[in-house]
Amino acid sequence: MSSYDLFFILGFLGIWSAQLYWNLLSIGSVAVYFRNRNNKILEGINQFTEWPTVTILIPAYNEAAVIANTLSAMEQLDYDQKKLQIIVVNDGSTDATKNIAEGFANQSRTIEVYNIPKDMGGKGKSRTLNNGLVKATGEIIVVYDADNTPESNCLKRLVYTLIKSPELVAVNGKVRTRNWNQSWLTRFIAIEFIFTQWVFQAGRWYWLNLSTLMGTNYAIWRNVLDTLGGFDENSLVDDTEMSLRIFAGEKKIRWVPYAVTWEQEPENFNVWLKQRTRWSQGNLYVLQKYLPVGLARPKSVGMEIFHSVFSYIIFLPALVFSHVIFYGGLLGLLNTSVKGPYSILWAMSFILFVLQSFFTLRVERAPSILYFYAVISYVTYIQLFIIVALRAVYLTIKDNLTGRGMNWEKTSRSDEND
Repeated sequence: MSSYDLFFILGFLGIWSAQLYWNLLSIGSVAVYFRNRNNKILEGINQFTEWPTVTILIPAYNEAAVIANTLSAMEQLDYDQKKLQIIVVNDGSTDATKNIAEGFANQSRTIEVYNIPKDMGGKGKSRTLNNGLVKATGEIIVVYDADNTPESNCLKRLVYTLIKSPELVAVNGKVRTRNWNQSWLTRFIAIEFIFTQWVFQAGRWYWLNLSTLMGTNYAIWRNVLDTLGGFDENSLVDDTEMSLRIFAGEKKIRWVPYAVTWEQEPENFNVWLKQRTRWSQGNLYVLQKYLPVGLARPKSVGMEIFHSVFSYIIFLPALVFSHVIFYGGLLGLLNTSVKGPYSILWAMSFILFVLQSFFTLRVERAPSILYFYAVISYVTYIQLFIIVALRAVYLTIKDNLTGRGMNWEKTSRSDEND
């Protein structure tokens, strides 16, 4: 067997392993949709009166382009103002973030600003959140990124789900793309967010009672955060790292598809690449940190670790192998002796992906143009993650060898004040 044949087999097995895994999760996501489409879990929310105190933390570093829209949305939240505290943690911003946030605070009973000195700011989201926790008084902590505009009923739905489910220590709402029609890139991102949340969050919840925090629009009990020791300041992905710490304590997180926030996504490729590389580097850090724990606790931590191992050690190499095979064959440079109906299987894989995407878009009543982008994303947008993953692996190895440590790169925002 030639090395080309080996690449062919490994690529085929890796990609179809991923496809079968996604198909299983998709079946679970369909079940979750039909189980929750009438929002029966929210029955009684309008009669409920024993609402706990809540602190919303909004970490903000140079967010002048979006912070006004975010705070306007916070003012519209349907929650008892006497039990609500909203803290903008201004992480040493060098733009107008401080002035804009303080302007809102001066006119609001719930919004306040905690300013971190400029020479101490810009150290990452986890440190910013830990600084905000010092000022937080709520029984429940809710986190929103500074570009988020939650729907008015979002907070109540998060909190109600959390307090009505004693087995949960945290819940995460749904994230949708506010600027989805701004560029080809934001259309792809909008599809990605819809797809991944329904397939990976809903699907894993159905089969495994397992879902993870997503960095924004989540609520967690304050006493749980204190027990866990706050946020890991060495991590670039506070959400994934916190999720695994929660799983290590045999506690649960639930995805709440009926609690919706809208956020701004990157509108140009360079910003997107830096953001996704940071996420991937953070996931590699978490994988390294929790691999031993995953072996000891395979049901919870282990399953989440498996997801990362599958992505970086099985699926990514398989995707690279498949490209070597495809372009080598296309150019007539390589030929395989492995026989089988591989063209048919490739077509089946593509059709399954499209069907999965169409289902999730239909659930979200997405604009019709996104169906077209979902079809072409299979051979365009999704392939960009090879670049992301390889870049993240390279930078992680480089940082480890130099001892420099991982660097937090803030996601640049597009101006919404025009």
